[in-house]
Amino acid sequence: MPESSFDPQLCAKLHNRILEHAWVGAGRDLASLPSTSWWEESSPITFDLASRLTPKLILFLRLARSVIWRPNDADFHFFYYLRGLASKKDLLRFYMLESRGDRYVWLYPGSTVSSDDEAGILFDQKTDLAAFFPDWECVTFAEEKFPWKPLQHILTAYLEMIDERKVTTYTDKDSVLFKHSEPCFPWQMHQYTQCDIEKATTAFTRLINAIEYRIPSDRPTHTPLSSNWVTELPYSNSVLDECFVPRDSFVRSFLSALPARNINFRHIAPGIRIQSPSEFISQPFADRRDNFRRLSKNDQNPHSIPVLLFRGEGLNISPWIRPWFPDEKALDIPVGLYSESVCNYWAVDFGNGSRLLLPFDLGAKGARAGGSAELYQFFNFSGFQPMDSTGVQIHKVFLNWAERVETGDWEVNEDGVAGGIEKFKEADTSGHWTKYQIPLSW
Repeated sequence: MPESSFDPQLCAKLHNRILEHAWVGAGRDLASLPSTSWWEESSPITFDLASRLTPKLILFLRLARSVIWRPNDADFHFFYYLRGLASKKDLLRFYMLESRGDRYVWLYPGSTVSSDDEAGILFDQKTDLAAFFPDWECVTFAEEKFPWKPLQHILTAYLEMIDERKVTTYTDKDSVLFKHSEPCFPWQMHQYTQCDIEKATTAFTRLINAIEYRIPSDRPTHTPLSSNWVTELPYSNSVLDECFVPRDSFVRSFLSALPARNINFRHIAPGIRIQSPSEFISQPFADRRDNFRRLSKNDQNPHSIPVLLFRGEGLNISPWIRPWFPDEKALDIPVGLYSESVCNYWAVDFGNGSRLLLPFDLGAKGARAGGSAELYQFFNFSGFQPMDSTGVQIHKVFLNWAERVETGDWEVNEDGVAGGIEKFKEADTSGHWTKYQIPLSW
């Protein structure tokens, strides 16, 4: 568990900024925002309650401007993921927390965008750390192992989401983008943004440049190109159409936004290569779309298929099964870097999520405890938001790979990054596992 650096004054300032975004976004005059703090709005505060709260938390509640969540005012949300600060009767009295004394405070009830059992942000008075709990059951078995962090880190992440327009506000309740999402007025979430596309293309370009710069200068000019060598990106629209990549999707937008360039090498990571157009068209999940519709019985909320973006050496051993694989086996798909499947009608699915599958298990010593044939997806929850996908945003993968090339951790030869897929086994060694770790974030 990280050391606490809880700053109540900074947290109150961040809280108040988010509240101002919500207030103005709902079409209200900023001058009409109540100036009272949570403490003032909740007065009188009994001595019994005050004596059970830490001085730092009391200071935060004295400075944070108040929009206390109450069931009869459920239309207005402090943030997309949060209804608002809890009422004084709920701070320490929620039944799931009573057995733990005064340690955990139910600070921000969740907006239940993913589940009716969603908790929200809990504050640990013993450590002064906070985390978003996507389910009350997590509190009973995972509180010590959960990704706790200072509250200001969570609130700062929410402001980053606002700045990058991952979440936006709206005043007309009939204009919400995702009709099947839980209403969190005045907030709406977007599966991907222009910023997501720019971050991904910039990170990928950095990776390609790093590899090209290090290709040996004495590479023979007559080196023969194999028949499945990709020499030009981006792929054409006709190729993407044949792969069932939706036009209104992050994957389509990212692949189409890549700068036009000739690529004179194949491997962008050990054993992970750029695909030729014919390879790209041969998508592993393309013939399994009907399985999803049949097993989910949900034709109204179609999912995009996972797209194999960059192909690896070997076959997957990770249990990526239902609903795509009715026989509960997924051994016959190639390894590599995939996009995550997203439901087209749910805003909580991040369109820029990715999943790296490998042909061997990891986790005995390093990057992922418990054993898995995936990498980077080492925790199901981030502590920032509800029920996260296990996928990591793809630009973070590209940045990690670029750093491995730039620092010399990965060697480069005339074919691109050298070493083969076995190089990723370094993630299970005490001396190298940190190089393959991507910190949890929103």
